[in-house]
Amino acid sequence: MARELHDTKAMTTRGNSILVVEDEKLLSWSLAKSLSKWGFDVHPAFTGNDALALLEKSGFELILLDYQLPDMDGLQVARRIRKAQPKAVIFLVTAFQLNELSVDAGLIDAYFNKPLDFEQLREVLSDRLAASVDGTNAGRVQPRP
Repeated sequence: MARELHDTKAMTTRGNSILVVEDEKLLSWSLAKSLSKWGFDVHPAFTGNDALALLEKSGFELILLDYQLPDMDGLQVARRIRKAQPKAVIFLVTAFQLNELSVDAGLIDAYFNKPLDFEQLREVLSDRLAASVDGTNAGRVQPRP
């Protein structure tokens, strides 16, 4: 419990906005609820086009991106995000294994398999934000093999 309080405090000190791109309404709602509890300002999008429109209006440091979206796949969205915001941190969420997808080097920072492990997500976000607070790049998570 002490670790959870510490991690939550680390995340709320930044006041980060996170774009959650997920077409499954229940998962989107669960993510928004957890991320809000952890101190994030959550902006949901249910399609790739919705996500890109939100990105045009305001930038996001963190993006949690589903792979299978109704209008395009998450990698197409990620490529467009990288062009517009090269330093954004993109976490891909998918039921596929990473080696089943055609992922360009440097396109995503990490991926999570479905069903999503919320504890793992919290830890990765906490580590990422702690590293950005102290100015190091140590929190830059590499895609899992």
